[in-house]
Amino acid sequence: MEEKNVYKLTNNLLIVKTEKGNENLIYIADPSKNKPIRLLNMREVENNVNEAVQKYIRFLNIDNKEDLNKIKLFAFLIKVKLYIKYISRNLLGHMLSDEYEQLEEDITPAFTVAEYLLNKEPLSEENKSIIKDKELFNKLYSSVKKVNLKMPVMDIEYIFYFDFYLTLKAYQNINNIK
Repeated sequence: MEEKNVYKLTNNLLIVKTEKGNENLIYIADPSKNKPIRLLNMREVENNVNEAVQKYIRFLNIDNKEDLNKIKLFAFLIKVKLYIKYISRNLLGHMLSDEYEQLEEDITPAFTVAEYLLNKEPLSEENKSIIKDKELFNKLYSSVKKVNLKMPVMDIEYIFYFDFYLTLKAYQNINNIK
């Protein structure tokens, strides 16, 4: 498989692009036999996640372009979180429990999904550089992981403005970024 078309979430769980252009989530149960099991079409994941993201961000007020850019970044990270959730929910019967925990708890699969989505999403160069900074990604993603649809809107707004937004502002101030 061509390296640019493979995204490794765990040792045995990969997102691959086929020769026909389809993107699939595959699981390699026995690496010595190298016999992949196709688990999900990534278009299915994308469709379900895009619909859910709108429910999370519809209440955030867009005051100016600066906030719009941050809301897009927040939505992108929620999308990463939802990709991980959707994938893990659909893999319970196929994965070992330690792989499931790695997918849910480890930052590496989330970072890999973010890299995968960067090739598909229209983000500003500023947001792309933020996503590519693994340390900052980890901090921002940790705040987004707290968000769920069962929360009151005020709690999600609080996480956006006082956890996510302030972390981002602190990073920008430290690194003298506009």
